[in-house]
Amino acid sequence: MAPNIVSSFMQYFDSFENAVAGGDWSGVASQLTEDIRYQVHGVPFSCELVGRDAVIAGFQKSTAAFDASMDLRMLEILSLVRLGPDALRVELISGYGREAIGSVTAPVSIEASVRNGQISLLRDFYDPVLTAPALTWLGTHAADADPSYC
Repeated sequence: MAPNIVSSFMQYFDSFENAVAGGDWSGVASQLTEDIRYQVHGVPFSCELVGRDAVIAGFQKSTAAFDASMDLRMLEILSLVRLGPDALRVELISGYGREAIGSVTAPVSIEASVRNGQISLLRDFYDPVLTAPALTWLGTHAADADPSYC
C-alpha cells in the first residue's frame, strides 16, 4: 500500500477528530480537494455533498447535532485495504452513547480516494442489516440526536 494514501487518510482522520474535539475545521478543510464528493449510503440519512464548503458544513451539522449530544464517542479503525493506486477502504467500528441510557456500536466502511495528497472522494457505507439495531436503539433512546449531513 502506497504510504502517501495511508498518510493522507490518517492526516484527514486525525484532523477530523481534532475538529470534533476543538471546533476548528480548517485542518480538515486543508485535507480535502476543492471539488471533493462525500457520499453516505445505507442509512436513512444517506446523501451526497459536493465541494469542500458543502462537505465541511455537513460535517459541522452532523457532529453538532449528533456527536456533541453524546457522552461517549468512539471510532476505531479495524483495517485498511488498498483498492487502487490512490484509493483505500477503511473498516471501522463506531460507538456512541449517553451515560443515562448506555451505548451502541455499528460498523462502517469508508472508501477514500486521494489526489495530490488531498482527499477527493469519501464514501461511507453502512450495511442496512448490521446497522438496523443501532438505528433502532438511537430512535428509542436518543431520538433528539440527528446524524444527518444534509
